[in-house]
Amino acid sequence: FSNDFWGNPLWAGGWTHKSYRPLVVLSYAWQYKLNGGVIRPEPLRAFNVALHAANSVLVYLLLLRHCRIPWKWATVAAGLFATHPVHCENIIYLVGRADAMATACWLAALFVWPAQGASGGLRSRMFRVLLVASLAVIGGICKEIGFVVLLQLAASELLGRQPLRGAVPLLSIFFIVYLGRSWYTDGTKAGFSHVDTPVQYHADLWVRTWTYLYFHGKYAQLMVFPWTLSWDYSLDALPLMLATWRDVRSLLVLTAYLGIVSLASLGFSTRSRRLLLGISNIIIPFVPASNLFFVVGVTVGERLLYPCNVGFAMVVASVGSMTSTIPGKSVGKSRSLKPLIALALLMVFLTRGSLRVYQWSSRETLFGPDAMAYPRSTKARHQYGTVLHRVGRFDEALVHFNASLQIFPQSALTEYCMAQIYLETGRAQQAIDHLENIFGGHGLGFGRFNLYALYVDYGFALMMLGRYAEAIPQLAHGLELNEDVPHGLNALGYTYMQLQRYHEALDAFQRGLRYDPENFFIMNNLGVAHLLAGNLEVGADMVTAAFQRDPETPAFAKNVQLIGMMAQTNRWPNEHFALELFYNRGT
Repeated sequence: FSNDFWGNPLWAGGWTHKSYRPLVVLSYAWQYKLNGGVIRPEPLRAFNVALHAANSVLVYLLLLRHCRIPWKWATVAAGLFATHPVHCENIIYLVGRADAMATACWLAALFVWPAQGASGGLRSRMFRVLLVASLAVIGGICKEIGFVVLLQLAASELLGRQPLRGAVPLLSIFFIVYLGRSWYTDGTKAGFSHVDTPVQYHADLWVRTWTYLYFHGKYAQLMVFPWTLSWDYSLDALPLMLATWRDVRSLLVLTAYLGIVSLASLGFSTRSRRLLLGISNIIIPFVPASNLFFVVGVTVGERLLYPCNVGFAMVVASVGSMTSTIPGKSVGKSRSLKPLIALALLMVFLTRGSLRVYQWSSRETLFGPDAMAYPRSTKARHQYGTVLHRVGRFDEALVHFNASLQIFPQSALTEYCMAQIYLETGRAQQAIDHLENIFGGHGLGFGRFNLYALYVDYGFALMMLGRYAEAIPQLAHGLELNEDVPHGLNALGYTYMQLQRYHEALDAFQRGLRYDPENFFIMNNLGVAHLLAGNLEVGADMVTAAFQRDPETPAFAKNVQLIGMMAQTNRWPNEHFALELFYNRGT
């Protein structure tokens, strides 16, 4: 209860995300305990599936009983909510649980509040106000949008016969809760990075404003026709609108807002309370994600549409069930087309949702299509590069890493991944160039937990080029930060061997073998070091043991042959014993 959603202390003086969601964290902890202290994704996602199924049923019941929608349209609209492709992120991506839990409280609050507004005596109204306020607080500590249901209920009251009597208590409680939450978390400003929220760092107000409006249009497109999806929309998936209104993407902004205005006009002209409530149920939960009042931690987040899609379902059901658009006039052919359009949209959602579930099944099937859909996304290109790197498709990985680096040249992690590929493929000088760029000042992505890797790999590259005296201090410093790097300890021992500092090499190899007892390369090298240090029997035994465990390695076979020659001739062989290097990527 004293940390933010990501585990950072709220009041320790360091950086905090300001997202306070203790009930969601408790749900993770509860499942972790039930799983015997083991992190397993299947039970976590099963919980999310059950939660989403429950929310889909609640949406159906809300439409059927609360909004008085005919069952056919309630079924179609609830089906759209259940199969909406953007909800894959809420189910599979564990962070999305927060939106689903908050929405469950949101739906419960809508059920509790009378469809036609507050009614009954003073005691009855007070009870309902306290009940929805409690649900709002519970939903709000699942995710911040939970608090906003009070504004949604206030909007429903403003459409009623006694707007102020019903709306004022709800608005008053909302502001009290909002101020209390802001006080508890010490405000809402979080200082997100340039990569996560690039728009806020642009100097021009109009560019920032038009880009945020473009994001609203993108959210509208994702709500109505979610075909091109991505796990991340940060830098530079959706480029800044530097030309403001002259950018062709302003047409998407215009379309989105004209669509809302047209629906509102239809609602007022037909006096459709449920349509207007559906529109408000899209707009009001979207406000916290709009970046209009405070900066959100994501550029665009598909999971943030989860509560808004309750309103989308209400709008579809309301428009679909209308018998006419203008009182007293028949809609003619449009009436027969509406079910076909709705069913076609449901099939699109079902198809795209099924594909998206498959894409979330592995890193390759997720990051590959996302990088193709948003080729200017620095994170998508980087992540797909890591997938290709992991399976040994080095040249393809470099293409994506280079693309990511062109978008965001300050990405030290991307440069480091490229340096790793160059080390693995024997191109030490190119690895050094990238590592020195990182040391030159833009170390974004490196901290106390992984800084050791830079020094170890820099020393490794220097060692590969034969610059042994320069390599030793780099390797030694990296291993001081984290000694559990067997390839680094082996490289340090190898370097000492080249400088004929055999006893120091023995120490490095022994430490490496302590961390990785089954590493035959270190075992062979330690045996050679013992031989050269004069410990012939120990050295011979270790070299022989390495060969017996891995007879296919040429260096091991050669060393065993040389030991045999020594035993036969009782002389030191003319050939040098072979040492082996290996490299394990990772930070």
